[in-house]
Amino acid sequence: MFFIILFFSCIQFLQNKNIFLPFKKITVEYLNETKTISDFIKYHIYTNISMGTPKKEVAHFIIHSNYFFYYNSMQLQYLLTPEYNRMEEEVEKSLNIFYYTPNSSSFDIIDDYFSCYSDNYTFKDFKGNEKTVKLEFNMRSSDKTEKLVGNLDLKNPIQDDDEFSPYDDYDRYLFKELKNGDLIDKEYFTFLYGDYIYEDNSKYFDEDYDNILGNLIIGDPAHEFEPEKYKIDDEIKIFTNLSDQNIEIKFKAKISNYTEEKAKLSFVFDSEFIRGNDDFKYEIDNIFFNELVTKNICRIDYVGENIAKTVDILYSCENNNAMKEKLKYFPTVYIEATPSNLTFLFNYKELFKLHHNRLYFLIYFKNITLTGWTIGELFFRKYIVSFHYYPNETMSFYKQQVDDINQKTDIPYPDEKGSDEKEPEGESSLSTRTIIEIVMGVVIAIAVVIIVLFIIRWKRMRKKRASELKDDYEYIPEGLVN
Repeated sequence: MFFIILFFSCIQFLQNKNIFLPFKKITVEYLNETKTISDFIKYHIYTNISMGTPKKEVAHFIIHSNYFFYYNSMQLQYLLTPEYNRMEEEVEKSLNIFYYTPNSSSFDIIDDYFSCYSDNYTFKDFKGNEKTVKLEFNMRSSDKTEKLVGNLDLKNPIQDDDEFSPYDDYDRYLFKELKNGDLIDKEYFTFLYGDYIYEDNSKYFDEDYDNILGNLIIGDPAHEFEPEKYKIDDEIKIFTNLSDQNIEIKFKAKISNYTEEKAKLSFVFDSEFIRGNDDFKYEIDNIFFNELVTKNICRIDYVGENIAKTVDILYSCENNNAMKEKLKYFPTVYIEATPSNLTFLFNYKELFKLHHNRLYFLIYFKNITLTGWTIGELFFRKYIVSFHYYPNETMSFYKQQVDDINQKTDIPYPDEKGSDEKEPEGESSLSTRTIIEIVMGVVIAIAVVIIVLFIIRWKRMRKKRASELKDDYEYIPEGLVN
């Protein structure tokens, strides 16, 4: 029996192939002790991979841009102003995470003209097992003597079979190379951020970029590398472009009947925010922010990003008890995907985060007309999703995981809870009518008491007067007078 169990365990081990990549974030503000809010709207994520001989930890940026498995010089920003160039140079000087081919004795030239090379790589899988293989990659021949970083592109490359180029035989793609190195069998990737903290996310904005932000698993889907948590029977697949889904974004509260049908959603891995569209902005202005902005409790911030020349519109509010009570009246946002029967939601505790003593709304907007949504890290922290790479780009969710986390975080709107729910500070917990009724009741009760006391006192006085008259007057019946 023991050998049978061991045999099937070995089969399972051989079947499961993945690489485990802890990743961090980096921006031009890397060296700043405190970061601006721009640093959390858009940033870079990278993982260190051991490569070359002797082994060297080299930064590999995780991207989603439909490109090659390639190496180039590090570029953290495209603003290219003197200030941003200076910041970028200082960050580069402070790090020792670059690939320099002259220092690696295992570096080989496959074809210098077609920019194809190879070197040794050492990876670990989800269980910590280590494997060293030789992989091929692309880079410009002129970069061989520069300090370089790698790029792990998670997007399916566009390949036109009708047009042949001599470069095609030398173009290297991430998933194909990992399969050629016998590191993976399947083309999935999954982001894991640890246990989701749904009671208090005030420490969500982590300004220490030396900390591990999350883990990327490439190869197996979640139900294979962690089958005790995610079950294949719970797997629900939908297409990444959501073309076959009727996506609705809505509020479920008396304050608003907002529903957006056939919403367009896309996913990014390098933002802690959600980018909303104009219709949604118009609605939340009417039901929530307009009044608070007028009273200077909240404000509208126009924030420039740290990577590209673009401006974002954010809402930030005062951090005080009155505002925290107001937040309870911001309705939960629901994203419903049919016919998959999946619902994703974000309540006010998840959508407002503290940064430098201001509460920021984690849905931002652009100063140009947009109809689509972009969902970032906030989504992947909460919901486990395994992206499938080829031949069809799909997402695998796990129904039980989605339902369990929704049950813990679906906060009913206060009107739905009954009279025990506190209303925002500045608004009485009792209605005006109730207050008037209480006051009138007290007045009537006092009046009744006064009247009763007056009657009792009057009766006592009358009785006393009668007694006094009896003592001072002798009554003689008529006919007895002589």
